[in-house]
Amino acid sequence: MVNAAPENETNEGNEANEVEVPAAVPAAVPAEVSAGPSERLPLQLSRLPADKLMKVHEALMQLQEAGLSEVPDLAGLSKVVKKKTDAGNNARLPFEDLTSEYMSMTLWAWTPKRWFDNVSGSGKAAGAKSEVTEVQAEDTLPPEPADLQKCFEKRIVRFEKWNASKVQEKEKVDIDAFRAWFEVMKKAADEVRSLASMEASQTQAGDDTGVLFEKMPSAGGPRVLPKVKVSGMKEMSCEIHWKTGGKTAKSPSAVISVHLGGEGCDVGLQAWQKYMSEHLLDGSCRPKEGGVYGCSTPLFAESTTGRFIPRAILAGYDGGKLDTISQAGIFAPTSIFTGSRPSDNSWSAGQNDSSFIEEIHESIRRQMEQADYVEGLLFNHGAGEDICMGGVAAALYRKTAEDYSKQLRHSVTCVPDFTGEGDRLACTMLSSPLIEYLDLVTFYDRTSLQKMAHSKVNGLGLASPDYGACTGLAARLLSGITGPLRFGRAINAVEGSRLATWSTDATNLCPYPRIHFMVPSLGGVVAQGMEDFSVPGQAGAEPGFEAAGAALRRGSLSSCISRGDDGKIIAINMFCRGVEQSSVIAKVAEIKTDRKFQFVDWSPTGFAIYSYKDPKCEGPEVAALENNTSVAKIFDSFKSGCEDQQLNSDEGGELAEALENVAGICKDFEEVGAETSYGDEEEDEEY
Repeated sequence: MVNAAPENETNEGNEANEVEVPAAVPAAVPAEVSAGPSERLPLQLSRLPADKLMKVHEALMQLQEAGLSEVPDLAGLSKVVKKKTDAGNNARLPFEDLTSEYMSMTLWAWTPKRWFDNVSGSGKAAGAKSEVTEVQAEDTLPPEPADLQKCFEKRIVRFEKWNASKVQEKEKVDIDAFRAWFEVMKKAADEVRSLASMEASQTQAGDDTGVLFEKMPSAGGPRVLPKVKVSGMKEMSCEIHWKTGGKTAKSPSAVISVHLGGEGCDVGLQAWQKYMSEHLLDGSCRPKEGGVYGCSTPLFAESTTGRFIPRAILAGYDGGKLDTISQAGIFAPTSIFTGSRPSDNSWSAGQNDSSFIEEIHESIRRQMEQADYVEGLLFNHGAGEDICMGGVAAALYRKTAEDYSKQLRHSVTCVPDFTGEGDRLACTMLSSPLIEYLDLVTFYDRTSLQKMAHSKVNGLGLASPDYGACTGLAARLLSGITGPLRFGRAINAVEGSRLATWSTDATNLCPYPRIHFMVPSLGGVVAQGMEDFSVPGQAGAEPGFEAAGAALRRGSLSSCISRGDDGKIIAINMFCRGVEQSSVIAKVAEIKTDRKFQFVDWSPTGFAIYSYKDPKCEGPEVAALENNTSVAKIFDSFKSGCEDQQLNSDEGGELAEALENVAGICKDFEEVGAETSYGDEEEDEEY
């Protein structure tokens, strides 16, 4: 009889302190022997890590081989030790063989249950299997097929036969790509197997800190979207070269167009159709000849599918008209807004239509975010068309002035002529926002458009011009003033003009912040059937020479201009497409000697010329913006019939303020056009 432990010591978990064993341990112990009280390790051994238990087990085996026979049931003890050290191959790795520091930190991680069980003296050692995984089967990887390479070669032979039977390239199999894929899969399988077996000789790609800084290859393939610029624009085509005297041109800035009401939406639709034809885009806003012509960034945003989306917003109360525009398929559905007309249809109701105004303003904000840089906002609407829509425009002018004060705000506004029909009250109420919240305002009227459409010289030559023909001339005006931004903004002074931006336009046209009201004109308009007589004058004269003269002499789109009256020119900007710079300069020199053209005496030159040659231009096109003191006549016409209007207290107060502002701006034009007195001793003393 041999005692397994002294009587005064207890072996925790054993049902008896003494075990009777034979003097000699048999070479092979049946399985039944291990199932008994020796299934549990002594407390002293259970506190050892697995690698230390292995050393104890090896020492006991060596002692047994040396002839030690006093240890009871050594084979059962050996099985228990081996079972406890089966926590995984990770536990057998010495510290120096660990593939990463993260592996060494997590190797002996304790679960909360194991921690508290071990503290109480009844748990398993760190690194041993948990109760959940102990009852589960070992995770094993399926063996690698022995004939894997042979099957792969058979598949290659089948692909080669398939390719030989096909004619079109798109139906053939890319064998090289398949081979590369197979090699990648084999390498991945080897890494998975080495990870499962924890081979110390192979370091995984995810180990160590370098994986955080290594550049991973991008995933190619047909489903990956192509990389585009933030602004979504392509470079300009090679037919128009961007030159800045050896310096790199900056990225073109964008202009957001906002078309309000029936007048603005009608002109906007024809203007964008003209933009598309000039940039060689089809009806779905996609390039006709493989690439967009000119620079599309100012007016279009390119999508990832290759479509050029107009940077435009259209809003109004006429749902039928906006539905027709939407069916054209030019504009994004999220940029067309139809408001619900208020019941009283008044100025204050339009200003208080906050939900409609907020929708338009939010769309402007989204357009701002989609562009790299927005240079300005281009508004287009009719002042005397709808008093309720005028209130919406006034509120929108105020919000954009508050939120986008750094962007230039230009409004091309249709006003009633001196004798034509129109809501004078709406024009008068809108005058205050036009004066206070905008940087440039261009006035045109329908009567002047009809005259140009009827004229055979610098006109369309139509006997009875319809609404669409007149609208097309207004669209041509928008195309002309945005032309340098899209086709020639970076041409140097040798080949054209200096850098054309909206800020330079405002600087040239507005000597005083309040005097920012312009009168437009067009030149180079050719009537159908009069192409052979479109260039009158001397034989061999450059077409742009007469086109520039026609824009200044007979191409005005406002009734307030009549050459020879008391109106004086403050400044003129000329936007010339397909015209030689020298021709425009020669015509301007000729006009400055004409007594019909009166200039303010304090303006040294009065002209700013933007000209550029365009190979795609069929003929010379000239648009001009003129700052003339005759604009005061337009404001004078606003006041007629407004003094006796019966309005509520709020609108009455706004009307009184608007009439005061109108009188003030008329006084400003009068002072600007007055003769400057030189050498006046009294003024010198006052100064």
